This record gives sequence, structure tokens and C-alpha cells, in this order.
Amino acid sequence: MDKTLKLLILLVILPFITLAQSSKRQYVGLSIGPSIPLSDFARKDLNDSTSGFAKTGVALNFTYAYRFSHNFGMQLVVNYSGNKLDNVAYADGLMKAHPGYGVTVESTQNWSSGGAFGGPYFRFPIGDAFSIDVRGLIGYFGSNSPKATIYTANINNPSDKDTYYRESSRSTGFGYLLGAGFKYRLSHYYITAFADYIGSELYFKEVTGWNWDNEPYATSFAQKINYLSLTLGLAYIL
Repeated sequence: MDKTLKLLILLVILPFITLAQSSKRQYVGLSIGPSIPLSDFARKDLNDSTSGFAKTGVALNFTYAYRFSHNFGMQLVVNYSGNKLDNVAYADGLMKAHPGYGVTVESTQNWSSGGAFGGPYFRFPIGDAFSIDVRGLIGYFGSNSPKATIYTANINNPSDKDTYYRESSRSTGFGYLLGAGFKYRLSHYYITAFADYIGSELYFKEVTGWNWDNEPYATSFAQKINYLSLTLGLAYIL
């Protein structure tokens, strides 16, 4: 058998060898749970431009994992977080700044954030069925800021009413995910539970609207987006 034929045979059987070696080392999973805003993202101070006025929302995670050895592997996580604007706190801040007016805020678009992250994870088995995963991932992150309509009425002159707008804007940049959780194996599936800290600092440009003086405006602002994602889900072992 010449060298060329041996090489062709090797190229044909190599994928099957690889597949056999990777058996039970991979899984794909989907999980859902609360997204809890932290730090500046959760702050509700109208005088602080870094305040995000974000409320607890919903988080979704798609995870693909490949284990190279008994304790080490790589993961890809696609994360989404939807967090409503705290309309009541935002309206209270406006009324404190303008004490002669009643204010109502209606948000028609939430904070919509998420990204795709990749990096290493470490696996620590506990018995035959349980294992703990610890992961540190980096990647691409993006967010859409809320869109809101602000209604005002002069307390001393109820007919003096106005409507103002805050439009949505989008920003993208670097993000990271730090997390830990456990998996419980049931035949070809895992039950998963994870706590992940997701962080990014974005710069939103040309955020437009109508201000209190009934004038159009365009502004830019930096926003740290940090939230804790607590998810429960199911993963299929490949």
C-alpha cells in the first residue's frame, strides 16, 4: 500500500475517530431565569447620568460546551437580557426636578441586551451524576436603550399639558461573562442551574427626543450594563 493511499484512508476515517473520541464530551443547552440589574444599571438617580433605571427582567442562555479533558473545556454562550425601565422611579425623579408638575412615564421599549461569549470552563465532578462548572468568557455585547413617552400636567393649571419623548439607541462593544453552576445528569440530558455575571461599558450616541422646553435634542451618554443572570434549564448530551 503506497503512502498516497494510506493518507487517503486516514483522511476518510479521521472524522469518525474524532467523533468517537468526542462522544459524551459535548452538550447544547437552553436555560431561562431572572436577570437582576446591578450597580449603575440598576441605579435610579435622575441627577446621575450613569443611572440605568433598569428593573429585574428575564434572561435567556444558549450554551454549547466541548470538554477536552476530564476537567477542562471550552464554552460558547449566547445570552439575552430584557429589563424594563422603572417608569415610576423615572417619573418621581422628574417630579422632584419639576415640583409644579405631575408626571407619568410610559416605556414602549425595554433595555434589550445580550451578546455572544466564548472561553474556557472547568468541570469539577461530584459523584457520578453531579458536576460543577466554572466559566470565564469574553466576547461581543450589544444593547438597545429604552424608548419612553413622558406626559406632564401643571398641578395648578390642569389644562397645561405636554408630551415629551425619549427615543431608543443602540450600542455595541466588548463584554464578559463570569459564572458558575451545576449540572445533574439524567441519561442523555443535564438539568442545569447557573449564576452568571455579565458586564459591559457602552457608549450610546445620538439619543434623540423632545425635552422639557419642548425642544428637540440629541445627546450621548456612557452606560455600564451589569446584571446577574440566574437560569435553570435543560441540556442535551451529544
